[in-house]
Amino acid sequence: METDELDRIYSTIAGHQAADSYFERHGIAAAPILTVTDDETADAIAEYLRPRIEGKTVVEIGGGLGLLSLHMGLIAKRVFCIEANPIWSVLFTEVLFRTKPRNVSYLFGTADEFVGSIRGDVAVICTHSDVTGMSLVAAQFAPAVIDVYGEIIRSAAPGRFDPSIVAGRDAKWG
Repeated sequence: METDELDRIYSTIAGHQAADSYFERHGIAAAPILTVTDDETADAIAEYLRPRIEGKTVVEIGGGLGLLSLHMGLIAKRVFCIEANPIWSVLFTEVLFRTKPRNVSYLFGTADEFVGSIRGDVAVICTHSDVTGMSLVAAQFAPAVIDVYGEIIRSAAPGRFDPSIVAGRDAKWG
């Protein structure tokens, strides 16, 4: 996705009364900011996860556009991508029409709506906001929860990352 297009979308969402009302009504605390916006990043993360997702059922919480789920679908047996923000599903429709495999399902709604309906071997979160909240709900879907960016930050030393991103990992929207 192009940076200019994302900037336009972010400025539209920020302070938009309907969006704020929607987030509040659905209890969405994560910031509506994408962390995986291109195939190169999605592929690199999927390969990083390969040893823990290969042949397994994966539940991605806060999947955004669904790019990471599509790439994990090339490795995992089954992938459920859960996203609560309707703006991302609308933007990604064309890609889903062209490339969505049968083993990847895109579920629109807050993750807690699907607890008890789906189960995985592994739950994945790939976010920079409301990490604690997303991790708690992810644990209800699978015995193993992977906080992708948390692992990467810890392994590479937090000082190598933008301090505002590291500090904002538990920030909530609004």
